[in-house]
Amino acid sequence: MTPNLETAAIKAVETLIAYKVAFAPVEPMPILKAMAGVLVLSFAEMAVSIGVDRSSIINTFGMDNRDVITSICNVNGKSRYVVAYNQRLPFYMLQQALARELGHIILGHDGSRPVDVCQDEAIHFARHLLCPRPLIKSIKDAGIPITVELLGNITGCYGRCLAGMRTAPGAHVPAELNRKVKEQFAACVQNFVDCYSIITSGDESPIADFGTFLDGYEE
Repeated sequence: MTPNLETAAIKAVETLIAYKVAFAPVEPMPILKAMAGVLVLSFAEMAVSIGVDRSSIINTFGMDNRDVITSICNVNGKSRYVVAYNQRLPFYMLQQALARELGHIILGHDGSRPVDVCQDEAIHFARHLLCPRPLIKSIKDAGIPITVELLGNITGCYGRCLAGMRTAPGAHVPAELNRKVKEQFAACVQNFVDCYSIITSGDESPIADFGTFLDGYEE
């Protein structure tokens, strides 16, 4: 079965619009907490809520380096989710992990399809959520060279996340959706342009290679 990456990208853009996200870095946590039927807890909070120590949670879910786990149940015919996350993760790793789990929920993954297919779709969703192409395109159109360090500072997307962008196929998203996201981020982009010289002081990292990530983009 082939992952439907185009739908994953569209759903990510629709999520940005639905939750009126207008600033970077995009934070998945407020979106998850605003969703009906979703409970978000750190491993430590979950341990307290059920009266066990944190090590018991870790032993249940896996090794201590596990990032985020989503459990799903059915209540009166409706899906309910518990998202438990490792609060000891670095910020950028937690952002990417939460965005991936948000993708699983938004895309309706319920265990009925192959795990690897759902994982590919959720990761693709996360890339388009955390690194909105209209935001990147607006910065590039302003004549600002986007270095790896700059991209990381703006979006939290670098390392493995950026490497994945370079190899993932470009996704077509309806132009009207891209325009809405561009409008939402307009003030953010202007603030960034105004502060560009200060933000990039000492940045000697290479120009970010987006590979095919921007392929198929249109406004």
